[in-house]
Parts: sequence; structure tokens; C-alpha cells
Amino acid sequence: MKSKKLYQRINKIIKKKGYKELNLNPVLDINYVRDEKLKKYLFTFKDNKKNKIFALKPDLSLMSLIEFSKKKTNKKKKIFYSGEAYRKNLKINSQIGFEIYNSNKTSDDTEIILTGSAIFQKTISNSGKINISNIRLLDILIKQLDLPERWKSRILYLRNNKKYLYEILNRLKFNKDLDEKNIELDKNLYMKMKKLNPNALIANRKVRDILKRFEQKIFIEPRPTDGKKIVKIIKNFLSIKCPIQKAPSLLNNFFKKNRLNITISKDFFPINKNRIGDLKVYFNSHELPEVDIYDGMLFSIKSNNKKNKKIIVGGRFNSLSQSLGLKKTNAVGAAINLNS
Repeated sequence: MKSKKLYQRINKIIKKKGYKELNLNPVLDINYVRDEKLKKYLFTFKDNKKNKIFALKPDLSLMSLIEFSKKKTNKKKKIFYSGEAYRKNLKINSQIGFEIYNSNKTSDDTEIILTGSAIFQKTISNSGKINISNIRLLDILIKQLDLPERWKSRILYLRNNKKYLYEILNRLKFNKDLDEKNIELDKNLYMKMKKLNPNALIANRKVRDILKRFEQKIFIEPRPTDGKKIVKIIKNFLSIKCPIQKAPSLLNNFFKKNRLNITISKDFFPINKNRIGDLKVYFNSHELPEVDIYDGMLFSIKSNNKKNKKIIVGGRFNSLSQSLGLKKTNAVGAAINLNS
């Protein structure tokens, strides 16, 4: 840990708020890792006795969820954990995380943000800002735009990478297809799969369902009719930033102006005050996750004197458990980066 005293102070605050410590396994069976982007950054080794391949824990939220699933309970539980995450593309990352499992209420999102802000102000800095968003907003926006499904899928797939996201938007702007080489590869793969048993399973999907998707992508979907207009809408959305209290009305005006059938209620966000203590609270539509585990509310806390680096990051991840092949477990949580 970067600082034993800092760790102890944070631990004390978390425990006072009713979180119970969960010990994490130091290694992970790589069969749990279904994200191909994450797989290439794992430190792996083979256990010859078990004939299995394991990896050093790459993400503590992932490890926490796997450990929690072993308890086989449907009761709401508040847990915390600490340790290091190991990935080839990152420095060894020391973290403390706190999460609420079997969480079905927006009030749990509020609690996670308030717990994060209390830790930040009591142990790190009195001055800073909280950015809040919700990944569902971009999903809803993209799905309502007049775009072929393959464009929608690619934009949402790349949303976590700002560089590639804007590259794909530039292609859309000039009405270029996603990638002629990829389209040709899809066609070749489609012809090969046509020879397979339609009921056979590939990655838990029937061949017939995969073929239908290929047919839609390759042969049916039209090109977008007005790429420039659509890109302008997406970029304007991603530039929205305002005090959190103004967010619902500002977003509703934006959707109305662009003739999109989307309405945001006043209680859509878990925080509706522009300040928590000395921290200013903003809605930031470009508060997108760095790891692809979140599917709802997102937030980060930054210090005003830390080069705009995110020190606490969190959000809701209701779908992660099922993506790992585990029982569905709605969850919300956050991690404190002790390397910052």
C-alpha cells in the first residue's frame, strides 16, 4: 500500500458505515474472463496439477463479485476489500473498494457516492469535484438515432476509448462504411458458418442466431442517410457538462431540440445537489468508464490539485455477474486509487 496510515484511516471510515471486509483470492481462473480486451493484459500461469490456467487478479471488482457469489445469498450486503490489481498495460494498482451487492435501489447509488465523498474529504483533500453520468443515456441516444445496427453496435463498443470513438464518428460523418475489410471478413465467416449445424452453440449462442445477425449486418442494413447531422447530435451530447441540478432540464431541452423521444426525470440522478460539503457536483456526459463493467450510473471524484486525475471511480454494474456466468447480482460500488 502507498501509505499504511492512509489505508487505516480509509478503512476506519468504511467500517463505520457498515461495510464488512471480504478477502480476495490472489489468482483468477481465466475462464471467468470473457472480455477479449482484458485477456491480452493478463499475467497468466498454468497449474499443471489442476490442468487450468490462472491469472494474477487483474481487477478487484471482478474478484470481489466472484468471491461474493460463493456465499449464495439474496440479501443485500455491504462489503469492502483492498489489494493490488495486475495488468500488463498498467502499473501495479493499489486499491480499496467498497460495494453493495443485491442492490435494487437508487438510494444505494447515493450511499456509494456519499461514502466516496466522505472518504475523499476526510483523507485526501477538501477541494475537488464529482462528475456524475449514466451510461444508459448514451445507449438510449444511440438507439434512437436513424442508424444501421452495425453502426450503433460499433459506436457503443468503442465508447470507452475516446480516440477510437471519435475516429468512428469521423467515418460516420462522411458516410463511409465501418470497414470494408471487416465487411468482407464477415461475409467469409458467414459462408463458413452456413455449413454448420444451426442448433450448435458458439459462445453460448446458437449458430442460427449468429447467422441472422450476420444477414442483418451484411445484406439488409442501409447506410445512414445524414451522417453529418447524426455525428453533430452525438458530439453535442458528449460535450454537455453542467451543475447536477440543471442536468434534467438541460438534457430534456437537448432531446426535444433534436426531436428525440427521451425524457429524464428529476430523480434520474442519485445526487440532486450542486455541492457535497466542499465538493462541487457536475453532470458530465463524457464521464465514460475506463473498464467495460458498468451499465448504469457512473461517477468519479477528482482533486483540484492532482492534475485532473480520477482518485475515486465507481458506478452500477448489474450485468457483470451474468457476463461471468454467475447468478445475476445487481451491484453498485467504487474503488479508491491509492497510487494517485
